[in-house]
Amino acid sequence: MNRIVHIIKATGIAGAEQHLITMLPELDRQSFDIYVIVLTEPKKPVDKLFSALHQAGVTTQRMIINRHVDPSLVVRLMLRLRDLAPSIVHTHLIHADFYGTIAARMAGVPAVISSRHNDDPFRTQSPLSVLLRIVNRYTNRFIAISERVRVFTIEHEKVPGSVVDTVYYGLPVSEQNREVIDVRSEFGLSKGPILVCAARLTEQKGHKWLLRAFRSVVDQLPEVSLLLLGDGPLRKDLEDTVIKLGISKNVMFAGWRTDVMDILPSTDLFVLASEWEGFGLALLEAMSLSLSIVATEVGGIPEVVLDGETGWLVKSKDSDALAGSILAALRSPHKMLECGRKGQLRVQNTFSVEKMIVDTEKIYNLLLAQVLCVNSINSKHDVSSSHEAIKRNTV
Repeated sequence: MNRIVHIIKATGIAGAEQHLITMLPELDRQSFDIYVIVLTEPKKPVDKLFSALHQAGVTTQRMIINRHVDPSLVVRLMLRLRDLAPSIVHTHLIHADFYGTIAARMAGVPAVISSRHNDDPFRTQSPLSVLLRIVNRYTNRFIAISERVRVFTIEHEKVPGSVVDTVYYGLPVSEQNREVIDVRSEFGLSKGPILVCAARLTEQKGHKWLLRAFRSVVDQLPEVSLLLLGDGPLRKDLEDTVIKLGISKNVMFAGWRTDVMDILPSTDLFVLASEWEGFGLALLEAMSLSLSIVATEVGGIPEVVLDGETGWLVKSKDSDALAGSILAALRSPHKMLECGRKGQLRVQNTFSVEKMIVDTEKIYNLLLAQVLCVNSINSKHDVSSSHEAIKRNTV
């Protein structure tokens, strides 16, 4: 059995973390022994992530990362990887890409895979971009979670296209009846339409553009509500923005929730105003529940949401366009129902967990076969060299 060690740096449960929670338990346990090392900050132990992985039956270990630059982490990772002796190390997100890849090579791990979960602008900035290109040379294959991220990795990180595969996120579809939460009573919302956005409160997610757009929506529909699910470093700034815009009665900050899928069915429209986005797992969650979408046409979002078919797409950082599409959607209830129905079918047909697992295991098996082939060639070379040495010593 081949051991595969996943390494990820986490401060909460976002798209990449949820991806592991979904994927790892479904991998073939007769072929792969899965182990996870989570890099955590001293004051952010991410207990909920460990609990979720434990419940999924995945062996997980915490390793502290003290700061962005933490040379001791390389040594600690290397020693642990030597003990675990994996066939493959699979890294997720920038800190794991750096420290995990270097430590894996120092530990003699045969192969390294890196999943690219986003088209992060900071990856294009020097000196980080230069360091990435160096580390990338020691990575055997890359998995991009969208075609946009694949192109980004090739163009900006100068990775050969032949070693970058696209594997879309998969969303598990539960057949169980959900305990749908009545959001009006839960959060004290008015009787009007309910917009919902489930996203971390960070610059990437574009909440400031959403709030400006929502101000215009409220002018047209005074009873409309906006429910923000998620937390993050910009919460205080965004709360101040809501007050300045005079929409405090219409906006609810619900914080980080574990019951998002129970909340969404009681809402009317899902909105996402991201400035950049590798994929947008929350979009799949909304579509799986037949919600129509208004989102920005950035990154991998157009690969998830089909404009005019499963939702409305607009340019990023354009509050007027965002407001216009939100109003167009709310004023077209039949169109929203149609988009929701098509979105649900799209999730089932294109973004299934089964397809994600099959595609991922193919990459693992391909890489393992390549490693086996290289080892076989090296072994024959060593035997040949030994024979030559024997001849020289007996002459």
